[in-house]
Amino acid sequence: MDRRFDAAIEKMRAGKNFIVTSHVNPEGDALGSLLGLTLALRLAGKKVTACMEDNVPDLLKFLPGSDTLTGSIDGAGPFDATFAVDCGQKDRLAAPLGSPAETGTLINIDHHGTNDEFGDINIVEAEASSAGELVYDFIMAAGLEINKDIATCLYVAISTDTGSFRYSSSKPDTFRKAGELVALGADPWDVASHVYENHPENKLKLFSKVLGTLEVISCDTFKAATMYVTLEMFDSVGADKDLAEGFVNYARGVTGVEVGLMFRESGPGEYKVSMRSRGLIDVAEIAQRFGGGGHKNAAGFKISGELPEVRERLKAVLSGTGQ
Repeated sequence: MDRRFDAAIEKMRAGKNFIVTSHVNPEGDALGSLLGLTLALRLAGKKVTACMEDNVPDLLKFLPGSDTLTGSIDGAGPFDATFAVDCGQKDRLAAPLGSPAETGTLINIDHHGTNDEFGDINIVEAEASSAGELVYDFIMAAGLEINKDIATCLYVAISTDTGSFRYSSSKPDTFRKAGELVALGADPWDVASHVYENHPENKLKLFSKVLGTLEVISCDTFKAATMYVTLEMFDSVGADKDLAEGFVNYARGVTGVEVGLMFRESGPGEYKVSMRSRGLIDVAEIAQRFGGGGHKNAAGFKISGELPEVRERLKAVLSGTGQ
């Protein structure tokens, strides 16, 4: 018996009305986990408000249940519990939660090693490949049904957060669970065609501009590669911020590079920094220094300043000489 979820299952079985949410700026694992759990609870006869203040990225609008997401919980409570999936810090939740009396027990299901355990019930396992894998485990432990739509959502969550099963977080159990989701109706080619082979023209035009910013730098014992995207670049091709998702992986993919960094301008003098490591450098530890978080090989944070300055600050930290 899988006892990890006993307290959460007890709350789920006793309750009737729930919120399911995730983190701001959602990607495949966040939305796949959120929607997979939402659909499973609804299939079990529960009332569920799937709450996400941000818009669903175009590439993920094919996910079953995405059209039921709402940015508000007004008038839908009180709730017996709130499930937060794939969110490392409470202040990154994408739902405008009210008082505990309204939103109920906060159940935190996550796989970020930097999770601050903000829930009343915390199921945080950094060794899990994805939040989608933990949601799958919860559903199985609770004896809930998985239909084709749920399987699709969870497969997207697992496959995207493992880099299509390329990352070291892809353990034998990860492949087994993904295989079971395929057996239950998830279609790998349909998912891949939506997520990886469905690029709008302006995304590729944006990428051509970003690729021109590529710079490889030496950081003592290893090399890092940086790229950046500015608000002017977004405007010049008519792209929104979601279209830069995943660009950082190309920086990490440069031969001989250990860490890839992507600086995305989010406002005047404000940048969102995404970092990817091949494994030698713990980028989550670096992100925490700047108030961010994530995983050893994938993390991020926000930083203020002019671009040349913030790039030098990151180079200094990577070299072990900065703060």
